[in-house]
Amino acid sequence: MSENLDDLIICSHCGTLHKKVELAEKKVAKCSVCGKKLYSNVEDTFKKAIAYSITSLILFSIACIFPIIKVYIAGQESDLTIPSMIVTLFNEGFYVVGSIVFVVIVIAPLSVICSYLVLGILTYFKIFRTFSKHIISFLITSRHWAMVDIFAISIMVALVKLFGYAQIGFGVSSIALILFVIVDTFVLKSILPVELWTYFNRAYDEK
Repeated sequence: MSENLDDLIICSHCGTLHKKVELAEKKVAKCSVCGKKLYSNVEDTFKKAIAYSITSLILFSIACIFPIIKVYIAGQESDLTIPSMIVTLFNEGFYVVGSIVFVVIVIAPLSVICSYLVLGILTYFKIFRTFSKHIISFLITSRHWAMVDIFAISIMVALVKLFGYAQIGFGVSSIALILFVIVDTFVLKSILPVELWTYFNRAYDEK
């Protein structure tokens, strides 16, 4: 029964059940109903994961260290950084909001980035199979908790309201934050959970 289930795949968009078939290299299987991607046959999935992790880690570090925006009001300049924003929330007594922001903007993205990086390295060297399996399970359940994209949109909405009251300058982190959101969105769309399991089994079976 388990072998039969392994041959089946459900479309995450419309719920249509399909039978998996072997694909030629670089080919993509799409849902017969809605046309969304089901899985693909690209050999460099884990290499892509490592490249994504390194790129995202650099961009995310820049976004956290340098100011995202600079606000000029009445001759005074204020810098907004991710750490300063979280600290301000705690200092003002918004402990629950501050904790949620810290988790979804800092902890969750870093956890996903590091998980992809570790997974790529372990599968490349074909070591610690069980630990790699746990990492994939963690990625599937946690990667949607990273809400940096929502944070970026919130900043844009706040900026629209501030333009009439202050001068706004964009810092180095604003570019890094936008690039990070783009890379993160690309990875969520291009690396599907079923592909992680497929190439996980292929990598360790070839050992």
